[in-house]
Amino acid sequence: MEFEVISPYCGLHKEGDTVKVFYLELEDLAREYIFGNAQDAQEFCNAAKNLDAFIINVPKGKEELYHLEFLDQIIKDKEYKLIVHEATPEDEQEAS
Repeated sequence: MEFEVISPYCGLHKEGDTVKVFYLELEDLAREYIFGNAQDAQEFCNAAKNLDAFIINVPKGKEELYHLEFLDQIIKDKEYKLIVHEATPEDEQEAS
C-alpha cells in the first residue's frame, strides 16, 4: 500500500470510501476512517491535506495531536467507522 506524505508528520492513503491516516510520532500504526460514500472520504482527505497550514505555529512534537484533534472536529457530524491499528510487540521489534 502506498500513501501520500502530506506533511513531515503525516501520510494518507485513500481507497474508495476509506481513508487511512498515518502519524509518524503516535503509537498507532494507522487510523482507518470508513465513510458511507466516496465523496465524504474525499472531503475528509482534502481537509486532512489542508490542515497543515493551520499547524504552522503549533509547538514542535505536538503537530500530530493537533492535526488529529482538528480532523475529529471536522468529521464530528459525519457518519463513519474508525479502526485504530496499533503496533503489536512483534511490529515494534521489526521497526527497530
